[in-house]
Amino acid sequence: MKQCIIMRSYNDMPLIADTLAMVSRQTIPFDLISLDNESTDGTIREIEKYADRIVNVPKGTYVPGRVLNQGMEISHGEFVVFLNSDCTPQNKWWLKNLLAGFTDDNVAAVFGRQIPRPDCHPIFAKDTEDTFGDGSRQKYWRHCFSMASSAIRRSVWEKMKFDEEVRYSEDIDWTWRARQNGYEIRYAADSIVMHSHNYTLGQFYKRHYGEGRAEAVIFDWSPWEQSFVRYSLLPYIRQIINDEKYCLSSFSLGACLYSPVLRFAQLLGRRAGFKVEPGKGAR
Repeated sequence: MKQCIIMRSYNDMPLIADTLAMVSRQTIPFDLISLDNESTDGTIREIEKYADRIVNVPKGTYVPGRVLNQGMEISHGEFVVFLNSDCTPQNKWWLKNLLAGFTDDNVAAVFGRQIPRPDCHPIFAKDTEDTFGDGSRQKYWRHCFSMASSAIRRSVWEKMKFDEEVRYSEDIDWTWRARQNGYEIRYAADSIVMHSHNYTLGQFYKRHYGEGRAEAVIFDWSPWEQSFVRYSLLPYIRQIINDEKYCLSSFSLGACLYSPVLRFAQLLGRRAGFKVEPGKGAR
């Protein structure tokens, strides 16, 4: 049986063309299932060149957890790979290296490394490298995972499906619950895709608003952990200091000046999302 890859897409030309071309070069035979949210920019025509099956997700019906569960239901195999259409594998071993993470039955999911695109803003490039890189910084976080380039074990999913009520960070929610049930989540630093975004201030606020809402209900928080000082102010200060060091070392002076503004939008968004009715914030 061929390996199954599920790709979610929405108006991702021309990036999806590069992604599909690189997927086609993988060393492991695969079946590609496309879940497209009614793209109108030529994405579907590109997908038709490669996909074994295309499933239309009507506009207005896209709920992350529901779509991920749908993908699992129509796929096959014990390990199911997920790849966003704007995540471009960097070599022909992306798939092989990702699946190599399943070395024992206790591994519920594996996620791969992401590197920024050449046009990525310095601060967003720094964030990408901090989150992924060689994985050394992940130990300082409560939890880290990204569905954008990943694989999950079907037998674990059958016991515990994606929450269709969570509107953001559904991948964090699922893998965190897996960890709480004794499973391991692994990082494959040698399974590499190129993936980044240059957010506007409004987009960055919105993203962190969603992540703050999700964090409020996914994790347990002590009074100190959810305080303004611990959850918002200290991370803000730490991020600016790290941004300045990074930007100065790379001679990105404009980014140095932009950092306090960008991080303030992040603080406001994340705090506002986190403070939505505790216990119901992401729903």
